[in-house]
Order: sequence, then C-alpha cells, then structure tokens
Amino acid sequence: MKKTFSLCILLILVFCLFGEDFMQPSHTRQAVRSDEFVKRVPLSQRDVPNYEFITEPTFLTTSYYDYMPGSYNSLPIRLQEDAQGGMYIVFHATETAAATRREYYAYIDNTGSVTSVATVTSEDIREGYGGIAIDPDTGDPFVAYHIKFADPTGSEVLCTYDLFHLGSPGLWKAPFTVIDRTIPTTHPDDDFVWPYVHIGPSPIADKRRVFIFGNNYTSHQASGNPSENTLIGYADFDDNDLNMQSELDWTYTTIPIMDDWNQGIPEEIRPYHSYAVSDDGQVAIMGYNSIDELFVFLNDNYGEGDYEYYNIPIDFDIDNPQNQDGTYRFIDPDTGLPHELYMAPQLCNHMNAIFTSDNTKLRFLGSMNMLLRPDLWYPDYSMKYPKMFTFDIANEEFSFSDLYVTGANPYDNVPMVPWDLDEDGAVDEFDPDGNVTWVGGWPIYFDDADAAFHENYTKLAYNEEHGIVAAVWSDGLKQRYAVQGEPAYAGWETYPEIAIAISTDNGETWGEPLFINAKSGDDNYAPEFDGMIPVYIYPGDKIEIIENGPGTADDEALIHLFFFDDNSFGSTIQGFGENLGGSTMYASIKLTDFTSAHNTTVPLSSALSQNYPNPFNPETNIRYSLKNSGHVTIEIFNIQGQKVKTLLNRSEVGGDHVVVWDGISDDGAAVSSGVYFYKMQADGTNTTKKMLLLK
Repeated sequence: MKKTFSLCILLILVFCLFGEDFMQPSHTRQAVRSDEFVKRVPLSQRDVPNYEFITEPTFLTTSYYDYMPGSYNSLPIRLQEDAQGGMYIVFHATETAAATRREYYAYIDNTGSVTSVATVTSEDIREGYGGIAIDPDTGDPFVAYHIKFADPTGSEVLCTYDLFHLGSPGLWKAPFTVIDRTIPTTHPDDDFVWPYVHIGPSPIADKRRVFIFGNNYTSHQASGNPSENTLIGYADFDDNDLNMQSELDWTYTTIPIMDDWNQGIPEEIRPYHSYAVSDDGQVAIMGYNSIDELFVFLNDNYGEGDYEYYNIPIDFDIDNPQNQDGTYRFIDPDTGLPHELYMAPQLCNHMNAIFTSDNTKLRFLGSMNMLLRPDLWYPDYSMKYPKMFTFDIANEEFSFSDLYVTGANPYDNVPMVPWDLDEDGAVDEFDPDGNVTWVGGWPIYFDDADAAFHENYTKLAYNEEHGIVAAVWSDGLKQRYAVQGEPAYAGWETYPEIAIAISTDNGETWGEPLFINAKSGDDNYAPEFDGMIPVYIYPGDKIEIIENGPGTADDEALIHLFFFDDNSFGSTIQGFGENLGGSTMYASIKLTDFTSAHNTTVPLSSALSQNYPNPFNPETNIRYSLKNSGHVTIEIFNIQGQKVKTLLNRSEVGGDHVVVWDGISDDGAAVSSGVYFYKMQADGTNTTKKMLLLK
C-alpha cells in the first residue's frame, strides 16, 4: 500500500512539473449553460464507402502519456516514395508509469509489417511533440522535437535524421539543437516549441530544403493569453550532407504580423494554424484566428523573403428560429431577449493544411459552431459541424463547404443551419412541445466541452496523382448524448467513432463519411477494434491507390492510421479517466465504392423558391432548381418595374442552386428599403416572386 501511495504522489508531481507543454486555452467564450438537450443524430442520405482492414491494429508501445501522441498540427505518419516503399511514425510515449516521456519512432515496411520500434535517441531526457518529414530522394526522415520545456534558460528544439538510405532504419544521427534562445527574435524570452517539419525543393541545384516551424509558448499580450507566433528555420542539404551527418547551415525568419499578434498589436489575436510546403517552392501558414477570420501567409520563393498575408471574416449571422408558438428558440436568460446567432470556426485548432490541385489550392479541415453575439456559446448543445476550408491561390479567394452535416447545397459558402437542412427557410422539425429541434454535431471524441480545446483534431490525407483526399476525425456525438443521459444512447459512454470522408476531386466535393467504432452490436462496429478505445486518430500523409483508375466507383484507397488505444476513457493528462495507460497502434484500412459527388436529385421542373430570409437586411439567398442544363437569368426589379440588378446571366447545370443578393444595384449603389421582385428565366419559362428589404 505504501509503495502504491508513493507512486501516485510521484505521478502527481510529474504532471505538475511537466504537464504544461500541452497548449493552453484562451479567448474562451462565456458559457450559457442548459440542462435541456436536443438529441437528433444525422441520418445518412447517401451510400458510404465499404472498408476492410489490410493491417489489423498492431501494437507499437505501451504509454502512460495518453494525450496527442503524434503532436498537434501535422501528421506523424510519413510515407516514403515508392522506391523505398515503407513509412515512419514518430510519437511520444511514457512506457511505464514512472518512466521519462521519450520520442519514439516506428518503421513499417511495404508489406505493412512493423520492423522497428525504438526511441529516436539514447539519452534518457524528457522529449515530446515531435514532427517528421521524409526526404523524397533518400527516404530518410527528418525529425524535430522539444526538450527542456519551461526551463528558465528556455526550451530547445532538437533535430535528427535517420540514415535509412544506408540500408535499414535505426541509424539516427546524434541530435543537434536547431531552435533555442540564442536565435535573435522579437523578445529575448521567446520560447519556440511544438516543432513541425516539412521538406520541399531548394533553389540550389541538386539540393532539397528542410523547414522546421517552431511555435512561441511565451505570450507578450497584456492579458497573458497565448498567441503562438512562428519561427521558421530552413536549411539546404543533399545526399553528401546526410552521409557526412552534417548539422546543416540554418537560416531563420519570422512573420512580422504574427509577431505583432503575439504582442497584442493592433489587438489581442491568437492564431490557430498549420503549415504546408509544396513541391514547387511554396511555403504556407493557414488557419483561423480568435477574431473569427480565415488567414493565409504565403511565400512562393522557397521560404525566402516576405510572406503575403490574406485574410477574410468567417462569421455568418443566422436567424434565431421561432418555436411553433412564435417565441424565439434561443433566449438570453438574463434579459429575456432573443440571442443574436452566428456561425464561426471554434475549437478546431488541431488540424493540418495541405496543398491540392497542382499546388493551386490550400485546404484544412475544421469545424463551425453556433455561437452567440457578442462572445457567448451553448457548450451543452451539440452544434459543431465539420467544414472544409479552402484558399484559391490564383484567385486569392477563400471558400468553405459543409462536410458533415450538409444542407441542400454544401458548396454555396453559406453554413448549413441545423434546423433547416432543406434550406427552404422553414424549421424542419419541432419537438412534442412545439420547440425547434436540430440535427446535432460533435466532431470531438470526448464529451466535456471544457476539454474541447485540447481534444479536437481534424486531419487530411492526400493522393496527388489521383486527386483523392481523405478527411479524418473522431466523432463523439453519440458518446456525448449518452453522458447527457439520453436513454437511446445508453451504453455509448466510452465509445467514440472514427469518421472518414472521401473526395475524388481534390477536395472540391465530398462523399458521405464512413463511421467505425468498437461498440459491439452497433451497425458501425468494427470487430478489429473490439475491446479498444481508439482515440487520437492520425492518417498517413499519403493515400495509396492500390488498383483501378482515379475518380471511379471502383477505386481502392489504402489509408494508414496511427492511433492511441486508451485503457480508460478520457485523457489522464487532461484530468479525466484513470491512470491505466494505453497503447500506441498502427493499422491500415482499404476503402472501396466511394464517390465524392454530392448526389442531388434533378428536379422534375425548373422552379424558383422564396428567398430567405424575407424580410432581409443586408442580404438574402435566392434558391432555384433547373430541370435541364441551360442558360438562366435572374433579375431584380423595384416596385415601379425598373430593373435594378442582373443577379445571374449564365449557363448552369441541372439541379439545385443558390445565389445571394446583397441589396446592391448594377451601378454599385445600395438600394432603399421596400418591395422588390425577382424574376427567373430558364427552360423557356418565367417565374417571379416578391421580397422585402427592411433597413
């Protein structure tokens, strides 16, 4: 008993001393609590892919550090080129309850067999949150991780690489420091940790360029809230440098705008972001920030020189729906007035960005939540839905699409409203008391909203040649409903699901996600996960196409997975579950019979729908359906019959569409309040409807 008690005290001390090298929440919205739970699970409207395990879940190591083993904003599984044929995984683990947390690697050969699992280095010091990239020429992995976290002299980021090209994995160079406080940055106490590694081309002939991105743990905002600006280190190398085990010649730069954010200039802003490096010399930072903007920093010169900054607001006002008795659904309990609702990204800060479409577009998988102005939310309602965020480099345009749950048109740059999925402006369903209900969403494996900052993760994998993208996340909607006491989900309290959605056109459109879980007897049960609690799901960076052609229903896509099999539900590191440890695992899964076309039924006749909202200010959505492909015009007229706006004049394919009018005339002037008519001409017919603009 005394020995057990002493071990528990030791573990508590370890967590107190070292637990802070996970990222800390900030800019938290005030919670509006509710003990009323609306529990509607989305129903699949389309076929989902079939799947089978090619490599069943395979043990790598035991670990008592049950949190983000593959770090935050990148992918820990990196595939070698076909000539080398295997893959590396890097992860942190604590093999016994009293052991030091170390950085590990695993090597899986081209048959799916795990041939090596070991620590990256031999020195027994606390390491973690590593990043990895593979040299495309040699198959050698570069790995970076941090040590000495919160040391008074500053943390260090170490780098090493494995000389795989000499014949086998495990020939790691002695690690060397690439980031510490000797590097001049904005402030002498800057502390850059959580490193991510990428490799791209070099402007120097016959060399490649490795990038290590560090993220600042030290904030200089007046509030002390975190704001992780970036330190970028890069170095050029060739095969000879690797053979000589060179520590390389490093160059460093920062992003001035992000440096300002870290200081609260012009206001306190926190970025949530990831990094991408293309094979044509582009370097990008993409994400969203705490003032509800999407942003990209882009450099097209191998990381040298300035980074161009692009940003756009990403908050969307939505109408507060009315119950059957005419009262508003969401009411401020203090004032009795209806809340002002909007949708914006929230708690989707652990993602990875990728280049797609011949390096012309950047994408990341995140989510949007229903929020309340000015800075509130309902943490007990499950109203959080995955979205695909895109930046078109050539056109300098941001866009997004509904991934799951989808509305009538997932690609209209308007967020799905969960109580109006058919987007006709009317509430889809009321409960027996006449109150608005909605379809829930919770793309986080763990139910507790206070832990959502730590426990969210949304990842992308890609096959460039075939244009296939996989979106991967953990879904906890049913688990959350179970914890909230919904009888229909009793027994789900410790069962999250793995969700995988596929795009066959470089991320432009998406199919219905596949859900897999370990709950025996459920339709989505995978016996390969029996007895497991699979969490922290990371796909391999590349999807392998193992037969057939691109973009067809006969494609077979092989996705590699790294995950943590927890022995007690909830991360002990975050204060949940029991300290029973778990296992790091590898598996691979083959998907078949998938498509990403969002199936729409071609209407029997062309039709013009009533605009929504109506009355409106400042803009409204006009939906229309076309029986056949062809030319369509939509024009706006005032009450005197004068045309004020040609809203649409082009060819369209058959199906459902939407166009937005912002109350601006053809001459660029804002029109006045009043009645307006909108007329559609298509398929040889004319249809006119009335709308009201109120300012």
